[in-house]
Amino acid sequence: MRRVLTWHTRAGEVGLLLLKLHLLWIVWTLAGGVVLGLFPATAAVYGVIRGELLHSAAPREFRRLWRQEFRTANVVGYVFAAAWAVLLLDRRLLESADLGVVEPLLGALLWLVTLFVSCMTANIWILAAHFDEGPGALVRRSAILVLARPVQALVTLLVVGVILCAYYVVPGLVPVFGVAVPAFASFAYVWGTAVLPRAPGSFHDTPLGTP
Repeated sequence: MRRVLTWHTRAGEVGLLLLKLHLLWIVWTLAGGVVLGLFPATAAVYGVIRGELLHSAAPREFRRLWRQEFRTANVVGYVFAAAWAVLLLDRRLLESADLGVVEPLLGALLWLVTLFVSCMTANIWILAAHFDEGPGALVRRSAILVLARPVQALVTLLVVGVILCAYYVVPGLVPVFGVAVPAFASFAYVWGTAVLPRAPGSFHDTPLGTP
């Protein structure tokens, strides 16, 4: 009975944290004029969640993390936005052009690249929250993670995809939890795989390919 009560209390605390994070995400996205606020706010959500898993960080860390990650988050965010724009454009061109016998091969290659970028996208903010590195190093680390731990990368993508499907089925969840729930679920899963080093002071030097 005590265990059930403890679990229920913890679930309530996590739910309240995610609600607060979603509201902070909205406020600080708007504070940056959306264009410059969206990605730092997303990075701050992941940063607070990482802190919660490590040492019960408070949402008041959000402002500091937003400012701290402002440049890196915007560079990373727009690099991935550009990559997705190119992929969508390639998809449109492939659908409109008649390429003959090579079209199925190019289509399969495009799907493979899209899957690879999807896995990188699902993991990049987790890595950005855990590793104090520049945009180039984070993008490279994300690609290495997908190549070195493909199953883990795919499961992370699946976790995010399931939550987005739940949002589609129950749209009312979006204004309540927004990006906070997929961020928490994906980070918690990756944290549980032990792929991220646990020591807060030494995580810069640990190779991602090692357990």
